[in-house]
Amino acid sequence: MRKSIFVLLILFFQTTLYGQQTLYKGKVIDAVYRTPVPYASVFVEYTQFGAVADNVGEFSFMVPDSLRHYRLVGVGDGYPIAYFSSNVDEPEAMVIALQPRGGVNGAASPLGGNQGEQGAFGSFLNKAVQLVLNDWIPLGDPETNKFDFGRLQTFPTYNPIEGVRLRAGVASNSRLSPNLFLKGYLAYGFGDQQFKYRGEATWSFDRKVYHEEEFPKNNLSLVYEKDLYSPGEMHPRSPNNLLLITYRRSEDQATYRNFAEINYEREYKNGFAQTAWVRRARMMPQGNLLFENRIDGTYIQDDALYTSELGVQLRFAGREAYRQEKRKRRPIDITSPVFFFSHTVGQYDFMDEEKPYHRSEFSAQKRFQLGTAGRLDAVGEVSKIWNGVPFPLLVYPNQRQRHHIENNAFFLNRALEFMADEQVTIRTTFVGDNLLLAKVPLLDRLGLRELLSLRASYGRLSDKNDPERTQELYRFPALSHRYGDTPYMEGTIGITNILGLLRVEYVHRFTYRDHPEALLGKVRVDVTL
Repeated sequence: MRKSIFVLLILFFQTTLYGQQTLYKGKVIDAVYRTPVPYASVFVEYTQFGAVADNVGEFSFMVPDSLRHYRLVGVGDGYPIAYFSSNVDEPEAMVIALQPRGGVNGAASPLGGNQGEQGAFGSFLNKAVQLVLNDWIPLGDPETNKFDFGRLQTFPTYNPIEGVRLRAGVASNSRLSPNLFLKGYLAYGFGDQQFKYRGEATWSFDRKVYHEEEFPKNNLSLVYEKDLYSPGEMHPRSPNNLLLITYRRSEDQATYRNFAEINYEREYKNGFAQTAWVRRARMMPQGNLLFENRIDGTYIQDDALYTSELGVQLRFAGREAYRQEKRKRRPIDITSPVFFFSHTVGQYDFMDEEKPYHRSEFSAQKRFQLGTAGRLDAVGEVSKIWNGVPFPLLVYPNQRQRHHIENNAFFLNRALEFMADEQVTIRTTFVGDNLLLAKVPLLDRLGLRELLSLRASYGRLSDKNDPERTQELYRFPALSHRYGDTPYMEGTIGITNILGLLRVEYVHRFTYRDHPEALLGKVRVDVTL
């Protein structure tokens, strides 16, 4: 009996102590960029009361009123511990602002260490690298500007088609409108002496902190673009944002393309995303590339290829979350697998007749952490064209889906070297973490890491897409081939993370080395952004 009374007394005092509770609910944000901080922890000091924010920084938990004199503690990845008063007027609409750890404006130094300890040259170099990494600069007062100038990474580029290419663009931010965003660029190639441009208007159904790419997206966009496009070097839906030496293997194998598109993109907190689009496009051959139809044994040159398409893409990325900074969003967890599936229903114009086609794609991407040794990124893709189409609409090794996971191109094959309507590609990249370079203090401080990669592609071309067997298809360009019995393979060895944005590597071609004008090996410098 006494034991029962004792237990009842304990329960009574606990109920008295914790009987009245208050709901604490709100969002954890970056104090500099005012963007959400995913998976941050918020709890009452010295207690177990608290919660971990979700992938968009939102949290909620109950706190006994008897503990409201204790401080709240907030901490996140890249943010030091911060303390806040729990005695607030609106506990259900809290904003926990965390000051990012690092250098100026919270940016970590690409050179490693503290920026203040790098000296004058180190500080200058760090600021220059950070300027390139930020990619956009405000037009006017950074606290009030409504437009940004960029992208700096694509301002000066070079390729064998355009020669030196200059590109400048502007993009609006939420100060102009938190829902309507305008973006565009103008480019000029001194080699081909042609202007290129892109204009884009996006309506975000959710109010944004700064830009329209913030997670999760819920955007309707109208796009018009006129620019270079290489079917063998770019995915049909990839933005024209290639850096440094662009179109490196596309000389005389690229087109000028202009298109108008309406697309809708929606991302969900559970990692699912969907994109739907309608596009009308025109491709015009460039240089020595020709669109030649064989009709009754005679080749007739076509000035342009017109296409119309309706497509949908589904994506799933487990635990998808981002640390968002102005116009960038950096993935938090990139070890979860990512899956893409897309299908396009289209038609192309031929002799005043509309020819239908279907295109299906599937991609799986995964990063594997190999203990302290490093990481291995693996990407596998399958593509198929279901109908007979002109060669610009076939599938090629470099038509890849991009995401967080390092997903670099094939470097030594020509853009249109392998013709196929069914294709499988595999890309693997290993980056060291605690290997040889990490044992050298200076190299470790600079963040230099080992790089190894292996890439392979294999496919087949059916008779319906072989212009030698089927009439009314464009003749294949010179130096184009079909896959043989073996896959195309190449590998690299090098150093990455130089100044936080460069990699130097030697690339070696293992198969199809007897192809005319095959590039067998090359030392190359690339950007790792």
